[in-house]
Amino acid sequence: MSKAVSPRINHVMLYVSNLEKSIGFYTRAFDLQVTNRLDTLIATQPDGTVLVRPVKMAFLKFPGQDFVFELAEHSADTTHIPVAFLFQHVGVDVVDIEAAFKRAREAGAPELTPIRKVSAKGIEAKQAFVGGPDGERVELMQIISGEF
Repeated sequence: MSKAVSPRINHVMLYVSNLEKSIGFYTRAFDLQVTNRLDTLIATQPDGTVLVRPVKMAFLKFPGQDFVFELAEHSADTTHIPVAFLFQHVGVDVVDIEAAFKRAREAGAPELTPIRKVSAKGIEAKQAFVGGPDGERVELMQIISGEF
């Protein structure tokens, strides 16, 4: 691995309602690999008090990459989602968007936005959105020209 750059984004965490279902989806749809699972979190407070908390978490990575996608099982009421949250999503760069879209759909992802071409301020790409197991939005993006 190369020397760590600081600061950098280390990971993104997503709450899911069923950890095993979400692990199955993200590993089948995107080749992410589970690198670690946690069932207990131990936190030592500044006063020395030790808190032991049961958790259901998994860390996933793309092969050869350091970035971590963290999934944590947590029950949540998602029936009243504010409109602003609809713009939140996980973005995945792909080389062949048609193949990636097909694979995500075969892994159980509903189509949210079909494959389309988008462009803005020096970047052109093919883009599509699919849904994850808890309704999270996953953007597939194949860069045609330009960069972020």
